[in-house]
Amino acid sequence: MKALESSIAVDPSLVILDLSAKDSADAIRQLGERMVAGGYVRDTYVAAVLSREETFPTGLEFPLCGVALPHGEPDGVAKAAVAIGRCSKPVAFRCMDDNSKTVPVTLIAMLAVSQPESHLDVIGRLIGIFSDEGCCRDVLDIDNADEIAGLIDKRINVREAVS
Repeated sequence: MKALESSIAVDPSLVILDLSAKDSADAIRQLGERMVAGGYVRDTYVAAVLSREETFPTGLEFPLCGVALPHGEPDGVAKAAVAIGRCSKPVAFRCMDDNSKTVPVTLIAMLAVSQPESHLDVIGRLIGIFSDEGCCRDVLDIDNADEIAGLIDKRINVREAVS
């Protein structure tokens, strides 16, 4: 896998280990607030993600749990980042491939990319993380934001070996 053109920030301050949300919009707002506070996105980005989620839902079933990958257009993104939320109780997100159904989501990876061409690549890498049962189990079980951020960072920001 080749390296991304630029790094995606996966800061421990963007990891919520015990996300308690009343619904999907509340979960997106909480993760978005972390991204705004860290200077990764402007508050307009959170509204754009909420709007996009209405039209293009992001809930997916993976082997160990439901996952949501909410994201928006690059407008409002100051620096590429991903925020991770692990829900204390599953939150219903509408299903990506059938928006008439919902998925009980335990893990949320809210993505903000500044380069539109890297968007699909990063989503593919996130899907790889959650499809890998060992890696997904680690994200579900580790109770340390630094360790989760490090794990996600290694899998998203693949670095080329220097010889």
